Amino acid sequence: MIASLFSETQCTDIATDQCKQPMEHLTRRRLGEIPLLQMFIKRLKFREVLSHYLPSHGNESIPAVETLLLAVCNIACGRQPLYELPGWIDQLDHRALGKPNPNGYCGFNDDRFGRALDKLFKSDRASLITDIALQVIKATGVELNQLHNDSTTIKTTGDMPGTSATGLKFKHGASKDHRPDLKQIVYNLTVSADGAIPLHYKTYPGNRTDDTLHIEIWNTLRELIGQNNFLYVADCKVCTQKQLTHIVKHGGRVVTIMPKTWKEAAQFYQSQKEKAKGKKRILRRLIPNTEKYETFYRINGTYLTEGGYYLHWIYSSEKNKRDKEARKKLLKKSELALTELMGKINTRNLKTREQIQQCVKETLDQLSTGPFYHIEIGEVIEQYQQQVGRGRPAENTEYKTIKETCYTLSWTRNRTMLEQESRIDGIFPLLCTDEVMTAKEALEAYKYQPRLEKRFYQLKSVLSAAPTLFKKVERVEAMMLLFYLALILQAVIERKTRQKMGEQEIPALFIYPEERPASHPTTDKIFDRFRDVSSYQIIQDKKVLKEYFDDLTDIQKEVLNLLDMTEKDYWLGVV
Repeated sequence: MIASLFSETQCTDIATDQCKQPMEHLTRRRLGEIPLLQMFIKRLKFREVLSHYLPSHGNESIPAVETLLLAVCNIACGRQPLYELPGWIDQLDHRALGKPNPNGYCGFNDDRFGRALDKLFKSDRASLITDIALQVIKATGVELNQLHNDSTTIKTTGDMPGTSATGLKFKHGASKDHRPDLKQIVYNLTVSADGAIPLHYKTYPGNRTDDTLHIEIWNTLRELIGQNNFLYVADCKVCTQKQLTHIVKHGGRVVTIMPKTWKEAAQFYQSQKEKAKGKKRILRRLIPNTEKYETFYRINGTYLTEGGYYLHWIYSSEKNKRDKEARKKLLKKSELALTELMGKINTRNLKTREQIQQCVKETLDQLSTGPFYHIEIGEVIEQYQQQVGRGRPAENTEYKTIKETCYTLSWTRNRTMLEQESRIDGIFPLLCTDEVMTAKEALEAYKYQPRLEKRFYQLKSVLSAAPTLFKKVERVEAMMLLFYLALILQAVIERKTRQKMGEQEIPALFIYPEERPASHPTTDKIFDRFRDVSSYQIIQDKKVLKEYFDDLTDIQKEVLNLLDMTEKDYWLGVV
């Protein structure tokens, strides 16, 4: 009995002592794709360049450069609003950011990021962009013989008043997001034909049109790369006599699409409709993500613009299919509109032949299908008798005959016009100012332009550039520079991976869900493979008892190898 009592008392004391000890808890800190971004920030010397233009002040607990680079990493990983950045940073293992312990950064809030953006806006951003581009060129060895330029629009919500010191302001304009109701700015970007690496960007007011930008941009690119004979590829907005003359006069070369509004286009299409010209195959290539091929032909003959520039008329088998399908849909839509109109004639404002003819013309003109139809408006005379005067009909009641004209509407397709129109399906004009370039070379150069469109897709979807989520236009302008840096990081990682895959003859990386292969992996999908890599600490009374790390998978190790990184590089400062 005494032994039993003693035993119970002892157990109670032990339990009490255990309750007095601090509890152990497990903390998780994410590394994810941060080590990859930090490695390429180091290789491209972003920190050194930014520090030159944004020197640290003695009263800064955290330099503005470090704050901005954290924002760049956040954008490259998938942007969050500024007020969510502190929470995002708290989840990271700060040793991957160069700090001595997992929670080395503290004191971050949206005000700190806002002040860093203000400081960036006041810096010499034009020189900063130039130095960044030069460092990228030096670090990557990117080829500069061909550059591609285009613009997109970045929309905002709300009024967004004010104009920055550089003249940037949100205005209504031609929206490439199909949101003319929202104000916007124009974001112009130039990339290389070697990996589509961004080399220059600039923002303009939202109502600025692309056909006024190219002289300024070309001059900037010439000074940036130190040569003027590079091939400048852009859309049809560069096709003005003033811009083309300036570039050619200073030794530049241009490949672009000639607008259909030029008289040379109208003359060629008319002659082609009358008699189809011969053509010669110049290129055949596999359509991405399919087993089908697209074939390109050059229309026979020599063609020049009024300014003396060469025109290559190109026929595309896929564009031919698209043009035929588009016209088929327009014809169907036109006939539905005419059928609807049939039920409305002889009523209200459609009681005369002239009124009906005008309505038919307006309907077909809206769809640009007027020449493809024979329209016939028929007349039907209807007669009926009407009693003269009032009262009930009787033997002597007189009647008068009333005649009314009713109109009918019918149509048939104009087969001659449709056949002539089909002769220009799939044909488009390439303008080339270099008389030495062949049609195939000019076509291959222009066909790289969609890679620039992919960068715009990245900017708006992966990096979430729009809507802007700011109240000050100055901070928006500074933020656009951070998007430019994030685009560079993603482009360089993507280019490095694909180059190494080619060198090592690796057909695909299994980075898609369910381990599906990716023959052309993008940085976003590469980051997805690293998203959950973390470190774990068991902590008691603010002391680390044990630490664990996730093991890297085979595909993660393969990606590191392609990026010229080792596992030690990935865990640098952490393990």
